[in-house]
Amino acid sequence: MSPNYVHKLQELSEKDKEKIKSLNSMDLQERLLTFGFKQIPKPKIHYACPLGFMEIFIGKEEYPIRALVDTAAELNIIPEEIAIKASLTTRNLNLKLRGIGGHTTSLVALSEITPIILASGEETQVHFFIAKGSVHKVLGRPFLADNNSRLEFSHKQGEILSYQEPDGRRLCMPISKPQALGWQTGPPRGMNLCNIAKLVRNNPGKKYQDARKRQYHNKFNPEDPRVIHIS
Repeated sequence: MSPNYVHKLQELSEKDKEKIKSLNSMDLQERLLTFGFKQIPKPKIHYACPLGFMEIFIGKEEYPIRALVDTAAELNIIPEEIAIKASLTTRNLNLKLRGIGGHTTSLVALSEITPIILASGEETQVHFFIAKGSVHKVLGRPFLADNNSRLEFSHKQGEILSYQEPDGRRLCMPISKPQALGWQTGPPRGMNLCNIAKLVRNNPGKKYQDARKRQYHNKFNPEDPRVIHIS
């Protein structure tokens, strides 16, 4: 701190000192407003975003299905039930697909060069891996790569899928609108700060997960509609 600044502070009256004391008790935004600065806008950062779905027709299926557009999926996937309804020609497989949570899904067949019609009316072809059981219909990275597609995000339009048409133009189609549920810009309610190192010190010989369970016992209700469930 400059000596001149210290000297000026010492010359202030008691009234001025009280005024400074009250200013110090304010938060940053209040002090900026007091001195005539504009309020700093808080950034709009998302805690969670909804998944984007698109309606498509597969093979001879008469009704559209909602397919998840997933940039993290290495395969295009449909359940066995859809392949049967669409009368797809398939080859048998015996593979296991491991998910992010460590669970496995059985891939029982492969449908190659499968014709599909997008919601925009455009026709294209994909390879579908066919899964046993109840799974999402997924258009993954192979679909995006084959159709020169990309996902874009806009505050006004939400999530947008754009892909290149044969004439070189790009067609943009919203797949998750801003009005859809799941755009979370606020933190989940009912959460507490947790110092893992402190929990471990106070619970020697116990895993910190057990300590956290005790800390949140009776404080967390998974049925609460405010809780965000991530699959």
